[in-house]
Amino acid sequence: MPRLSVLLPVRDGARTVGAAVRSTLRAMPRDSELLVLDDASADGTASIVDGIADARIRLVRAETSFGVARGLNHLLELADSDYVARMDADDLVLPGRFARQLRALRRHRAELLFSTVVEFSERPRRVRPPAPLTITPEAFGLHLLLTNPVSHPTLLATRAVLDDLGGYAAVPAEDYELWLRAAAAGRRLARDAAPVLAYRMHPSQITASTDWRRSSWRDAATAAAFAAVAQRELGRPARRLTALAIDPAVDDAAFDAEVGGFSTDIVRAATRLDRMRSAWLRRLLAQRVRAARAARRSARAEAGRGGTDD
Repeated sequence: MPRLSVLLPVRDGARTVGAAVRSTLRAMPRDSELLVLDDASADGTASIVDGIADARIRLVRAETSFGVARGLNHLLELADSDYVARMDADDLVLPGRFARQLRALRRHRAELLFSTVVEFSERPRRVRPPAPLTITPEAFGLHLLLTNPVSHPTLLATRAVLDDLGGYAAVPAEDYELWLRAAAAGRRLARDAAPVLAYRMHPSQITASTDWRRSSWRDAATAAAFAAVAQRELGRPARRLTALAIDPAVDDAAFDAEVGGFSTDIVRAATRLDRMRSAWLRRLLAQRVRAARAARRSARAEAGRGGTDD
């Protein structure tokens, strides 16, 4: 059996999937496999992948769409390896990714390892280098209470931890919800500073959608996992700042009180980290509070115009 399986689900990705697959293969160890799910594409995705001559590729075709979470779980069932990594069809793997990540997984004593990315867009072509910052397992849970600090296609994890967690749930942000469940269960997550991926930015990304973001903020399973992480990190359950911001039942006084209590708890919990990481979390907290207040103003303005958040 291969030591590493890389999972790549794709739907209608003919324009970019060839480059994504070739960059992945160049960085993969010899003892590895690339599992590609063609998720009921209506374009030439499957033929492009099929035309790449490499015995490490396993192409799986779905006649009807699985969706992201179910598709990834299907690929996990087909994989038989000690380690599992992710890749997307519109990104590019940087040279040496998997060897570096396997070393970093051991160095951080992590079970789920992420890395930074270099973002790029095509029109105009622009590359943004990442901030070279590591998130240690000791700090990761606190970061999750403020934001999703990692890019899903940089994941490299032990197969055992993904099996223990039951794989992905069919929720709007299936990646963030899985990281929350992992952190709540006391699993070790870390983000290594070195970039391993060129991450393509484009307007059609689902995470750019306001409706998608709000559906994630309202999702009950994600809220429960978030509360469990807060219980572990802060000593009490809490709500996401963004979910609090768009809740029409919360008045200004209650909003300010809950945000203030959450902020106090985060600052207190951050003192167990070193000075640099504690200061980083405080800055991030201030940014997230500002973002929550902006989301609240936006939601109230929409309500005033007669719109709804449903």
